Amino acid sequence: MTPEELHNIFRTEQEFWWYDGMRAITKAFLDPAMPRDLLLGLDAGCGTGFNAQSLQSAYGLRMFGLDLAPLGIQYARKRGFLRSLAASTMELPFPSGSLDFLSSIDVLPVLPEGGDQKAIQEFARVLRPGGLLYLRSAAFHALRSRHSQFVAERRRYRGPEILRMIEASGMRPLRSTYANTFLSPVALLKFRVWEPLTQAPPQSGVGVIPPAWINRALAAVLHSEAALLRRGWRFPFGQSWMVVAKKPAANFVAGNEKL
Repeated sequence: MTPEELHNIFRTEQEFWWYDGMRAITKAFLDPAMPRDLLLGLDAGCGTGFNAQSLQSAYGLRMFGLDLAPLGIQYARKRGFLRSLAASTMELPFPSGSLDFLSSIDVLPVLPEGGDQKAIQEFARVLRPGGLLYLRSAAFHALRSRHSQFVAERRRYRGPEILRMIEASGMRPLRSTYANTFLSPVALLKFRVWEPLTQAPPQSGVGVIPPAWINRALAAVLHSEAALLRRGWRFPFGQSWMVVAKKPAANFVAGNEKL
């Protein structure tokens, strides 16, 4: 993540429609899977720490955070999120089997070649048997934008690509879906037609909060998706993809383990 974008995120992520709506989507997606006996969690690639604090508040976890960018950790601590450190998601400074929960949000797309599989293997290593992984990633190369270029996004994924890596790490996917679906046709038109036509330069998409009525309207679209996810819906396409996976218990027998 570039320093410029970390500045933007810190300024806007509390109110900006996309962050607000995606937090609602994350909570709606996670709620059915989250038992109340989880104690220790990690947000791997925590940025400014806002998501880690939200997860901590929602589920009573004692969350840690790490990010490769020292500036992100400075912002996290400025927010009062002190259990944060600068480190790589590909070499987690936590003992094997030490965490109940791990989240990684929009990190895989910016990792170097082969870093995605290495990171997922690390996620599996540090989770205890029965621990849960929540992973979210940018989806579909056709939806790559000038914002993607600005934040140094290297790739976008289809769900099955990540599912294969999760299964190769020994974890078991429980639930997955695309998200930010309803706005995808507009995004596709903007990213594949408007931006090339106007020769727009790489630039942040979250640097300026839109006028209040637009911000509320766009957030409402994402909140409507959250409501459907809470009812068990799965979306076949969208700008993001997310999964909850479980590290099998030591005495796991295929077909017999229950969440």
